[in-house]
Amino acid sequence: MSEHRRRRRDEEEARRREIERRRRIIRERKRRQRIMRQRMILAGIGAVVLIVGGVAIGTSVHKKNEAKQAKKIEEQKKQEAAKKEENVLRMVAVGDNLIHDAVINSGKEQDWNFDFLYENIKEDIKKADLASVNQETPFIKNHDQAAGYPDFATPTEVGDALVNAGFDIVTQATEHAFDRESDGITESVEFWDKSYPKITNLGIHEKDNESRYQIIEKKNFKVAVMNYSSMISENHSIPSTESYMVDTYSEKKVKEDLAKAKEEADVSIVYLHSGKSDAEDLDEKLQEKINFLAEQGADVVICSHPHILKKYGKLTRPDGKEMLVYYSLGNFVSHQSSLENLLGGMAEFTLKKDAKSGEVTIEEYSLVPLVMHYNEDFTNAGVYKLSDYTEELAKEHKIHTEDEEAEFTLSALKEAADKVATPVTGSSQKTLGEEVDEKSTQDSDTSKDENKDSSSSSKKTKTEE
Repeated sequence: MSEHRRRRRDEEEARRREIERRRRIIRERKRRQRIMRQRMILAGIGAVVLIVGGVAIGTSVHKKNEAKQAKKIEEQKKQEAAKKEENVLRMVAVGDNLIHDAVINSGKEQDWNFDFLYENIKEDIKKADLASVNQETPFIKNHDQAAGYPDFATPTEVGDALVNAGFDIVTQATEHAFDRESDGITESVEFWDKSYPKITNLGIHEKDNESRYQIIEKKNFKVAVMNYSSMISENHSIPSTESYMVDTYSEKKVKEDLAKAKEEADVSIVYLHSGKSDAEDLDEKLQEKINFLAEQGADVVICSHPHILKKYGKLTRPDGKEMLVYYSLGNFVSHQSSLENLLGGMAEFTLKKDAKSGEVTIEEYSLVPLVMHYNEDFTNAGVYKLSDYTEELAKEHKIHTEDEEAEFTLSALKEAADKVATPVTGSSQKTLGEEVDEKSTQDSDTSKDENKDSSSSSKKTKTEE
């Protein structure tokens, strides 16, 4: 082979190798680019995943933080609401728990259980922060001694039923407090002290020198409560050596008690057993007592004894502040037999305490009409709210047997309730919404036929001023 051909072959081989080398370089470059693109894609996907994951995690964390914040805010709101609620006190009060023979016998038939009397309204009683009832009659443990009018002796199981219904305050300074003399007082006090020491029992005492008022601490309130009666049944008189047993009304006692109580309490409530029975007209002597209570700075006055439902509302005290007065809540439980005596009332009022100043004001107040129902044989007996009472119940009421001409209908009950349903206002010098009647100058604490049941004769009461 000539030199020329060999050179051309070598050159050709060199060119081929160069082309092959360049192809390898290009293929390698493309491979690296492909790998780079794949890496970039993977990196992009990873970044997206990271971003999405980060966003998801961030969103989750944010939602968790939001949920925590919302829970915290909700908890704060609950705490604030609870704190505010501690400065709100809802109270209810009812009238005379007057236990006649028919009521006693009805409980006896149910194995000495009297829960049926309060079954229809216990929900309203229990939802109140404090609920009071005027226990008109003294308690007795011996069932053989249980009796109604005129010298009452009430089985202690009635007290059990009052507690089961939700009452916290029981007032017993009444006209009939001494019907069983000192034994009745002792048994009543011992019943509450031993069976229900947490119940506030007012108006009667087993021992001398006990305070006539008590301080109830409920929520953020200190409530001073006291109970006086301006009369004792004329069948009985309290010996001077036992005068401490019943808290009878006198200006000296009231002034002294309220002055001391107001130093310890935020608000003072006086339960006053006084007034003329069955009288719709102005009771001047009762108004005088209420005026005096206003002068001494009482915040709420709840009256019992008249056995009929009367007006209520706010009075302006001499110091410019307001005093809430219920002139009579009527009967709560009884076997009396007139529409007026069977229509009672439940006072509802709300006290509010200013968190900064500590001042207590009466924010809301109302009167819920009640009806004492009993049929012919007392197999259906108990207190109803008038709003729950029916025409059918009114028709079956025993009152129609005792008085065929009695206008005891649902509409008649509503008409009677409407007369006192709207609160009125005035000064402490006049009865709410009424002018002084010259006929009211007679002794307002002398009553007739006031506690007799449907079959009893009348008696009078005497005052102990």
